Amino acid sequence: MKRVLIALLALAFAACGQQSKVDMQQKYEDRLVRLSKIEVYEEYLDDYLSFVGEVGRTSVEQEEGVLTLFSVQEKERPCHITILEIYADRAAYEHHIATPHFQKYKQGTLHMVKSLELCDGKALVPDMLIKNK
Repeated sequence: MKRVLIALLALAFAACGQQSKVDMQQKYEDRLVRLSKIEVYEEYLDDYLSFVGEVGRTSVEQEEGVLTLFSVQEKERPCHITILEIYADRAAYEHHIATPHFQKYKQGTLHMVKSLELCDGKALVPDMLIKNK
């Protein structure tokens, strides 16, 4: 009887572990990963950088579904900005673009942006996020 109970407990723990793996896999598959490639008019660069910093910080701090907004400015072409965006899922992204702080950024920078390319992607190592040490 004791062996049967131990075997059942072992099976239950194994099943829980397997379900956890399935849940984690689904969580990663639900993520929306995007690269926003932006070219800004040179005369608006400083203003644009201020906007992008503000919306990035506010979004990550206030929106649970915004996992990463990491902005990069090219050294050789400073008017070229790339933003790595990672959202928990499509609903988190839709919520994000409806927020007042995103709308302030979007409306405030429309005239500053020369070009915008949105590239949706898939994380190759989905459980890895950016560490902030």
